[in-house]
Amino acid sequence: MPKLWGIIYMNHKNMFYDTNELSLCEKAEMLRDCKEISYEWQANKLDCSESFSRQHINWYFDETLKRLNEEARIVVIDRGKWSDFNNREHFEVGFRSIESPVDYFWFIEVESEKMPPILKKYKLKPQY
Repeated sequence: MPKLWGIIYMNHKNMFYDTNELSLCEKAEMLRDCKEISYEWQANKLDCSESFSRQHINWYFDETLKRLNEEARIVVIDRGKWSDFNNREHFEVGFRSIESPVDYFWFIEVESEKMPPILKKYKLKPQY
């Protein structure tokens, strides 16, 4: 029987995809492609001089993408139905900028059925 966490069944293991071989330009293009097919996205900042939790920020896509650099940590994760209260199979795609004193986070939610062309185009393979 799956474990119950809140109201979400945890019967899916997150699958991370390897983005290490992508150039910075390819990463930016992939993020643009994912945003175009997303059902939701958000930007957050972590400024520990203000708060120890991330805070939502209202930025446009291009403003957020300016924070993408070689040090940024890119993620492509198959989340399944985990963390989606609408019970959608989905991927989480995004990045965390590594800056001081403020770090920025960007999350893009994409339905799983829309991700195969992205995975193929950028030759993304699961990390085991």
